[in-house]
Amino acid sequence: MAEARWWLGRSFEQLGDYRAAMAEYRTLAAAEAGGESDQQLYRAHALRRLDELRQMPSVAQTAPGRQIAVGLSVAQVPAVSEWVSWFQSLIKSGVTALLVDPALSDGVAGEEVERVQTLVGAAHLAGLAVWISLDLHQGRGLPVQSEWITMAVGRSQGSSNWSVADPTSMVHPDVLHPGYQAAVEERAKVLLRTGCDGMLLQAREGQGFAKEYSEASYQLFASAFAVTISPQQLLGGSGGGSFLSPEEEAIYWRWAGWKARGYAVLAARIRARLREVNPTGRLLIETHNPMVNGPLAALEQYGEDLAELLQRTGGTIVVRREGAGDLSLLDPLAQQTGATDRLWLGVAALEPEGASLGERVRATLATVPEQGSWNLVVRLSDAARFP
Repeated sequence: MAEARWWLGRSFEQLGDYRAAMAEYRTLAAAEAGGESDQQLYRAHALRRLDELRQMPSVAQTAPGRQIAVGLSVAQVPAVSEWVSWFQSLIKSGVTALLVDPALSDGVAGEEVERVQTLVGAAHLAGLAVWISLDLHQGRGLPVQSEWITMAVGRSQGSSNWSVADPTSMVHPDVLHPGYQAAVEERAKVLLRTGCDGMLLQAREGQGFAKEYSEASYQLFASAFAVTISPQQLLGGSGGGSFLSPEEEAIYWRWAGWKARGYAVLAARIRARLREVNPTGRLLIETHNPMVNGPLAALEQYGEDLAELLQRTGGTIVVRREGAGDLSLLDPLAQQTGATDRLWLGVAALEPEGASLGERVRATLATVPEQGSWNLVVRLSDAARFP
């Protein structure tokens, strides 16, 4: 079987179907070490050929098919003893990369990095890429300081006065706080030492990006633009609402744009750290549907500005599909990114009871044929379990 797979892969190469060839080589490479001598010989041939093909620009440009990354947490990764069969199942399902969230709710410092580092080495031997998933908006895996926590302005019930909402109800940090940004960069550098192939910055889950602030970030904004009004006065109303004067509304949208640009700048700094460790590493940035069909809402609610993200980071945009959605909207977006492989689609995995991860990926792909050749991120829910 090993010899047959090797020559099948070579035949696909002769036909110019490099994607199919690499799939055969990955299956060979995922074979367990220490088996029969002939199998180990072809396993070594497959590993060498995979390395050679990855170095050929023509292969990257002409290889048909699409890339499929499956996203899961490090806690959802099976035991090491199951990795060989697990990798083979994923490869047969069309998966080309793992997208791993390293944050452990019950782990200790350093443990998550060791787990990911071991996984990266084994996945690379099988021919799978591994990207790290990083949530800048929640601060998971970081010792979040109280001064980093965002505050929001809200109106007390039965009152016309605006006040600062109880900060204890806010659990996420301000991505514009200098101290938090320094901590994020340090964490990124630590995670990049695992040997991963890149990093994905997760999209913000809740709305209200422009309505939140920390004292440090607002002072930076006020100093930069000579703003004299308080955050309570500025953020008390909604953009375009009746609570702001025309002058205040102009300041409000300047604030929203300034925050979104600050998020893009932080993403660019993370990409710089990535390139220092891995010059060929890829940065992926997850966004919401509104960025495609409602850019103003995306800016205000999620801090997503496509022009800033593309220009400053040079990264790949992953548009999270929420609901049915009109995928034709992605075509002009693909033209704006300048390359089809710089636009991916994020979908939630189907999770039938008792199904393996490979079976879930296949089931998910079978239900979305209209997604055509878009590169995909198939994300598993945090609560999902599989054999």
